[in-house]
Amino acid sequence: MIYNNTKTLVESFMKKKIPNSKICVDMTFGNGNDSYTMLSINENVEVYGFDIQKSCIDNARKIDNLQVINDSHLHFDNYINDKIDFAVFNLGYLPGGDKNITTDYDNVIKTLDKLLKVLNTGGQIVITFYPGHKPGLEESINIIEFLKKLNQKEFNVIRYDFINQINNPPFVCLIERIK
Repeated sequence: MIYNNTKTLVESFMKKKIPNSKICVDMTFGNGNDSYTMLSINENVEVYGFDIQKSCIDNARKIDNLQVINDSHLHFDNYINDKIDFAVFNLGYLPGGDKNITTDYDNVIKTLDKLLKVLNTGGQIVITFYPGHKPGLEESINIIEFLKKLNQKEFNVIRYDFINQINNPPFVCLIERIK
């Protein structure tokens, strides 16, 4: 596999983690690509997808084991009562959508704070950041500061950058519960 963008990188993480997962969450459902990829890797995994944009929910494919919820990822704990094996965030705005509707770093941090408490040992959270636009840059700075403070005895936090690409390319962080 050639890692030429964040999508191929995130898919490689999914292919390693999803086969042995039971509960997965797409915190930013959007067009559903991450959810559909998770289900294509393991059709028995239960996937929850969250989006505040009703059009995303209305356009979701009806698939067994996929629950798409028209609510903020901040409220995931109102819908999921189990420990979580894998979660994915694709921050910023919906491609082809209203660029004024973006994820909010404060809500993402609050969600991460809650999510880390219900992440199984060995569970992973993958976040794709888009610092090429002003809200995305601000978001990446603030969330990275939060991630730097996570206890290294409980979590590994790894940042994957494409350092030879121009125009502030997207990058990925992988958070893994080790204890």
